[in-house]
Amino acid sequence: MNSKRVFALLAFLFPIMTYVLYVQAILSGGAHPTISSWISWGIMDFAILSAMIAARSIAWQMVAYTIGTAVIIGVSLLKGVTVGWSNLDSVCIVVVIVAIILWIISGKPSVAVIFSIVAAVIGSVPNIVNVWHNPTNEPLLPWLLITVGSVFGVAAIKKWDTVGALTPIAFLVLQVAFVLLISFQFF
Repeated sequence: MNSKRVFALLAFLFPIMTYVLYVQAILSGGAHPTISSWISWGIMDFAILSAMIAARSIAWQMVAYTIGTAVIIGVSLLKGVTVGWSNLDSVCIVVVIVAIILWIISGKPSVAVIFSIVAAVIGSVPNIVNVWHNPTNEPLLPWLLITVGSVFGVAAIKKWDTVGALTPIAFLVLQVAFVLLISFQFF
């Protein structure tokens, strides 16, 4: 097995471990997720994964993200966590819809990836605000694990183009930002 495959496997396994820990944190009351962000992320993850499949450039961490995000949303809703939908969340969904329409018109999956990444950044704002106001709303360990998984995701990039490289790099940057914000609780 070559190193890219090992990194891809680790980029898949670390997020899976993360989602297991995150579900446990939700169920025990140790995590208070911003569901609107998770719904936005889920839609964007699905759009990005679809574009990657169409471009035959799948990052396996996106498979884990798409499945894991759906599980987090389901568990949170079963637990009775408030969705908290805002205008910003609606903007994210519109950006993803525009991305998909532009992808259909242009025939270029890279268009969907670029716009979905923009939407992912916008969709992260409610959760960033949540963590900024109270860093204990998010557990640090799952965010550390998913960040490590993203490092492996970047190391697993086979094709350094928009579809193959932009998502792992952008997600790594976002996850590092969350780790830093959550870490403020220890200072």
